[in-house]
Amino acid sequence: MRTQARVLVIGGGIVGVSVLYHLTKRGWSDVMLVEKTELTAGSTWHAAGLLPLFNMSYSVGQLHKYSVDLYQALEAETGQAVSFHKTGNLRLATNRQRMDEYRRYCGTANTIGVPFEIITPKQVAKLWPLCNVEGIVGALFHPQDGHVAPVDVTQALAKGARTGGAEINRNTKVTAIARTPATTCVAATIIKITIKIGKIGF
Repeated sequence: MRTQARVLVIGGGIVGVSVLYHLTKRGWSDVMLVEKTELTAGSTWHAAGLLPLFNMSYSVGQLHKYSVDLYQALEAETGQAVSFHKTGNLRLATNRQRMDEYRRYCGTANTIGVPFEIITPKQVAKLWPLCNVEGIVGALFHPQDGHVAPVDVTQALAKGARTGGAEINRNTKVTAIARTPATTCVAATIIKITIKIGKIGF
């Protein structure tokens, strides 16, 4: 195990492993992750893994699209399947106000580059034959929505991070964190090993 790293990520869920992966993509190879048990042993293993692209926020919408694009490319990059199933998503509207909201969203989706369709009740019935379209005035359809297996995505991100030079240590518990007065270095005590973490700067 390394005794010094530019960045130490604590926690091996999908968020922590994703941070590690993206640091290596920025060219940072002197990075390390520690997880007290196994990767995805926390909330990641039972997460639903849904990938809805709909969001009225431009910035959050960009994150959603980036995630979907990343998950589709990860398997080719790492050889680790992420169990991406592209099912599409229907958002039904039973009143004009909801349809107006979907039409406002179209501007955000067009700017970000998210594929979508505003469809009629007849088109809804064609996409989803079991749907009772009585009372439906229209719908928003995202053909690229789907779901992944969060555990598989985490393993793919971990593989990509290791390829980029990162180190991942499982069954490694952090017992203390200390900062020097000059804030130039942070030390994390792992069992009886102290990892020195350098000052972060871009």
